[in-house]
Amino acid sequence: MTDQETIGRAVTSGAAATAGPERTAIFAAVRADRDGPVTGLLLALADAGTVEARVGAIELLGSLAEFGQTWPVVADRTSAYLVDPEPGVRVAAAALFVATHDVETVSARLPGLADPDVRVAGLTALIGRAGAFEDVLTRLLEDGDPAVRVLAALGLLGTEGVPWAWVQALDEAISADLPAAVRRVGLGSRSWGSTWAWRLVRDDHEDECHRIVRQLLAVDDPGVRWVGLDMASAAIRLWRTAPVELLPALAEVAVGADPALRAQTLRVLRLSGDLWQAAGDLWAADAGDVGRALSGEPGASAPVEVDVPELHAVFAARRPAGGRAAVEPWLAEQPIDVTRHRRRVGRALVGLMACGGLTERQGRQAMALFEHESVLKYELAGVVWRQWGVVDAGIADRLVAELSAVAGDQYVGAHVLPVLADMGRHAVGALPRLTALIEDRRRLPVADSSAEAEIRFDETRRAQLVVVRDRIIADIP
Repeated sequence: MTDQETIGRAVTSGAAATAGPERTAIFAAVRADRDGPVTGLLLALADAGTVEARVGAIELLGSLAEFGQTWPVVADRTSAYLVDPEPGVRVAAAALFVATHDVETVSARLPGLADPDVRVAGLTALIGRAGAFEDVLTRLLEDGDPAVRVLAALGLLGTEGVPWAWVQALDEAISADLPAAVRRVGLGSRSWGSTWAWRLVRDDHEDECHRIVRQLLAVDDPGVRWVGLDMASAAIRLWRTAPVELLPALAEVAVGADPALRAQTLRVLRLSGDLWQAAGDLWAADAGDVGRALSGEPGASAPVEVDVPELHAVFAARRPAGGRAAVEPWLAEQPIDVTRHRRRVGRALVGLMACGGLTERQGRQAMALFEHESVLKYELAGVVWRQWGVVDAGIADRLVAELSAVAGDQYVGAHVLPVLADMGRHAVGALPRLTALIEDRRRLPVADSSAEAEIRFDETRRAQLVVVRDRIIADIP
């Protein structure tokens, strides 16, 4: 699907802007030939046609640009788009300009662009590359447009090695310009709050982030409050301390008269199960009509699951339906150091632990699989512990070191927690790591489908870590 008519139809209809076969085919063609006919067609579409189609082609080219790499054939045309008579084309072209030109060209031209909306769009596009643009960002702190000044300051906040005094000065400058900047930019300014929070995370400026959120939520200007709510949502996602620090300010906005702000505040509060529970308790004690109404709001998801299964239950879940006879003949045909059917062998070995344990040969198969770094390694950790670690202090020590190192991991942590709990006093060496994970003010790193899912993972895993730590401590004589 790379003929000109089909590509043109996909761009003008908007189909190429979303995931689908048209977009996939365009990306494949451009990756195969960066300066080839498909790139040329997209540039032609960006040159002429309806404003919507031109903007669509420009945005598609921006998505195709490689981060930090110039693209001369596109860059040569982008400069003209920056001064196009159509405002939408100019604004869309700003991100493409930043993405396809070298740092020197962007730094020289961006401050002099006449349209402040184009300067805003250009700054938004280079936020992730702020370190390379420190000089031009510093110059733009003196720009005549408040939104430009806000974005320049946000960019500088995230550059490496910013002194604390400068962080404070930049935060104050943003706060001073924010009301005017929000009024000028409108809805597009709402995402500045999360950008602000993420810029403060580098050096763990959580207290500063919470202070700013409280400050923004206390401002009468609804637009500034929207920025504050966006910043609060990011703070709750980043730091475990945010729910406690921000609940009073969020609760105050929630009982306000603006229904749109109230609805958004409730969405922010629902990001965290802990936060929503605390908010419900607060409103339940409120004698006012609004408090009582809010306390009856539909709640967040189900309570956090804090259970860590017993190791024997983990084994039982894999128990072969036909018992040992169903898998042992096949396992006997597999080599000690399995190279094929690793997952099937590993699952069979786990299941056999619920059928009286492993033979000596099966134990060696398990240990051989454990030596390979993969998810299966950690699925077999319990087998290694029960088969070898109970009688071999060296293996027990190795398990403690390797399992505690990944106890908070999104992908394998759930496999190792039952093993550490089962090890009891033999896992005492894991306590410093478990305690550090439990007491960390930052949330555990995780990549999931939504902020809610990521926060719930952290809340759930932290509760599980507490259970494991307590089981180990309880087993110490």
